[in-house]
Amino acid sequence: MAAGPNEDITHALKIRHEGHMISSHSYGVLMAVTAAVLWGLVPIVLKYLLSVCSIGTIIWFRFATSFLVLVAVYAVRDPRSFRVIKKPPLLGILAGLCLGANYYGSTMGVHLTSPSNAQVLGQIGPLLLSVAGMVYFKERLSPKQKLGLGLTLCGFIFFYQDQIRGLLVDHGMYIRGDLWIVFGSSIWAVFAISQKILVRRMTPQQANLIIYAVAALVFFPQVKFQEFLQLPWAGWALLCFMGANTLVAYGALAVALKLIEANQVALVVVLNPVITMACMAFLSAYQLGWLGVENITFVGYFGAGAMLAGVGLVVVYAKQIGSAATVELHDATGGERDD
Repeated sequence: MAAGPNEDITHALKIRHEGHMISSHSYGVLMAVTAAVLWGLVPIVLKYLLSVCSIGTIIWFRFATSFLVLVAVYAVRDPRSFRVIKKPPLLGILAGLCLGANYYGSTMGVHLTSPSNAQVLGQIGPLLLSVAGMVYFKERLSPKQKLGLGLTLCGFIFFYQDQIRGLLVDHGMYIRGDLWIVFGSSIWAVFAISQKILVRRMTPQQANLIIYAVAALVFFPQVKFQEFLQLPWAGWALLCFMGANTLVAYGALAVALKLIEANQVALVVVLNPVITMACMAFLSAYQLGWLGVENITFVGYFGAGAMLAGVGLVVVYAKQIGSAATVELHDATGGERDD
């Protein structure tokens, strides 16, 4: 199928490898990994931005930037796609509200605790999505995938216990931060389920067009525009990075949910804490005041390793649906579609 005029913005993510094809399952895994890597950087960047911006300003800028980029792309490539904005489905509005709530809860969690803790506890969302995938979408885990899920859960427990024992901050504040993270993670599961249903009726980025618009409108009253005038160049650079991160990461997630099972997407996403921990270990040598201190022992790193091994089991032994069914990369990210 040739790419149509409303070609998805996720074409920016495609890999050109002339003469070769990639299975839809493999491409879905690649998109999930892309989202995981980008999300792994988010809490560290947030920790800095929270020292120079308010929470509402940061979240609004991320959604507004992503929305405006999508508007620009569709205005050039396929203006018909704006029909979804004129009469958005209720499920799209719900997804936008849920993602906005997820951003707020996660950002508060990073502010009150630490980047690594926020990422690890934040995996409650993907795990809930995995359960939803098995129950609602009738997706099944093979025995080896179940072993991977168990290993992931054990690693989660080891890491979290290690974090609690090494606390250097006020316990009450830390617990409040954890509660915000749990709230945001649980809402994320609702968002992901809503989005998986939405992308069956429209292209992934058309769904995101609605989601970003709703979330940006919700946070607009909380924006402090004077903060933009006071930002240093590093603040502007990182704000722009966060806006691009939202667009690319959630674009990748939308494609992943369209191509592979929800439980597989959820378990690839638990790579987030490993990426965050590696970056934090590197940055800790510079003793940055805004970053804070994290005490992760061998037990914590062992837990992270167990999580990574569990994710590997789930992905490697994922069942192949239609092994002969391959798609060209530009088709995997959306082609011609009548909405």
